Amino acid sequence: MQMQPPGCPRRGPDAGLTALELSMMIAVFLVGLLAFSQSVRNSVDLGATSQESALATEAARMVIERMQGTPFAEVHARFDADPANDPGGGATAPGSLIAIPGLDLRRDDADGAAGEIVFPTEDGFDPREDVPDDELGMPRDLNLDGAIDSLDHAGDYRILPILVRIEWRGTTGDRSISFKTILAER
Repeated sequence: MQMQPPGCPRRGPDAGLTALELSMMIAVFLVGLLAFSQSVRNSVDLGATSQESALATEAARMVIERMQGTPFAEVHARFDADPANDPGGGATAPGSLIAIPGLDLRRDDADGAAGEIVFPTEDGFDPREDVPDDELGMPRDLNLDGAIDSLDHAGDYRILPILVRIEWRGTTGDRSISFKTILAER
C-alpha cells in the first residue's frame, strides 16, 4: 500500500467526501425534496378544486333540469327573487338563491347562498326585453312579437334566457362558474 504525504487529499476507493461536496449533495437533496413536497401539495389542491367544481356544476345542472321540468309559464315566477308572485302563494317556490352543501361562501357574500338564478330584469323581478345584459344575450324579443320594448313580460314570454351563477371560496381562492341557457315554450 502506497502512503500519501500528510496534508494531501486521499484519492481512490478510500477517499472520503469533503465538506463542500457534502454540502452540495445536501443542497441538491433538499431542492428535490422541496419540489416533491410542492408537487404533492399541488396535487391535493387540484383534487379539492376538482371536487368543488364538480359540486358547483352538478348543482347548476340540477337547477336547470328542475326549471326545464316546471310548466314553462311558471318558470320565471317560481325561480325569480320575488316570493310574492309564487304560483302556490307567497314564498312557496324555490326562488332565485341556490344553497350548495360542501361549498364555502365567499367572504363578501351577502345573500347566504353560493348560487343564484339570473333572469333578464332591470329591477330583479320582471323580465324585460330591453335589458342590456351581454351574458344573457340581451336585449332580445322575449314574446316573439317582432319588437323589443320596455314592458314587463312575466305573463307573455315565449323564450326565457337564464343564467345560473355559482360563486364560492375554494381552496385556491374565490371561484365562480356560470351556465347559460334559453328555455322556450313547447
